[in-house]
This record gives sequence, structure tokens and C-alpha cells, in this order.
Amino acid sequence: MDVQLKEIIDRIKHDGMESAQEEAARIISGAREEASAIVQKAEEDAERIRTNMEAKIQRMENSGRDALRQAGRDLMLMLKERIKSVFDRLLEREVRDALNAKLLEDVIVVAVENVSKQERNEIDVLIPAKLSDEIEPVLMAKLSAEFASGIEIKPFKGLDAGFRIAIKDGSAFYDFSDREISAMLGRYLNPRLAKLLSS
Repeated sequence: MDVQLKEIIDRIKHDGMESAQEEAARIISGAREEASAIVQKAEEDAERIRTNMEAKIQRMENSGRDALRQAGRDLMLMLKERIKSVFDRLLEREVRDALNAKLLEDVIVVAVENVSKQERNEIDVLIPAKLSDEIEPVLMAKLSAEFASGIEIKPFKGLDAGFRIAIKDGSAFYDFSDREISAMLGRYLNPRLAKLLSS
């Protein structure tokens, strides 16, 4: 009986150990599978995060480059506009300085003679108020024949330099002011200036 009992105890021990070893192997296998799944998911998450971050960085770089390109274009346009503005102011100043009393006397005489040949109506010659005392006597002497046909010389406060000729019936108006001459020259010169600035 002792032998039988010993066999039963050995068998219980053997079966218990075997069962415990099987259970331990099953738990270890499950833990390994779970750990492997956790590692795989962590790697997938890390790859997804890395891909998203690379895409975000690329979008930020592209956006930054686009913003920089736009800022460069805006700066060039602003610079060209500033240069054109400075050029226009210089041109107007140079024209104003060139339209001195002596030049005006000669130009007004030629302009009035040409206009009076074409127009049968009376005309007004508008001159800068600040130069009227200097120019008017010379013009009256040089245009005495035209004065007989109704030409009048009038000082005009709104005129800095140059002159204007107006037909009294309102049919025509000729503007030879510093602003108009500068604008005409500017229309001719600005395309050339723009071409130089775009080179």
C-alpha cells in the first residue's frame, strides 16, 4: 500500500508539475504575444507620428518658402513703385526748374502764334502768378498784333510753372504746365524705367 500511495503521490506531483509547466508555458506564450503586439503597435504609432510630423514640417517649409517668395515679390513691387515715385518727383522738379521766365517767354510766343492761326476766337494765356510781373510786359511787346485780336494774359494762382492757353468760347484748352509736361514725359520715360528696373 505504501508503494501504491507513493505512486499516487508521484503521479499527482508529476501531473501537477506537468500541468503547472503547461500553464506557465501558456502564460509566457500569451505574455510574449501581448508584448509583441504592444511593441508592434508602438512601432506603428511611432511611424505614423513620424510620417505626420514629416508631412507637417514639409507643409511648414513649403508655406515658409511661399511666404518668403511673396514677400520678395511684394518688396520688389514696392521698391519699383518707390523708385518710380522718386523719378516722377525729380522729373517734375526738373521740368519746373527748366520752365524759367526766359524759356516761357519764347515758348508762349510760339504757342500763341500757332494757336491764333488755328483759332478765330479770343484766347486767354494763363501764366504763373509769381512770374506775371516779369513775363507779361515781354509777352505784350512780342505779341502786340495778337493782343489786337483779343488775346489776354492772366496770372493764375494754381499754376506753379508753365502756362495754359484757353479758348474763350470753351472749345479748346492747351495745358503746358509743369505737371502736364512731366506727366507726358513720364508716360514716355516710365516704360523705359520699368524695363530698366525689371532687368
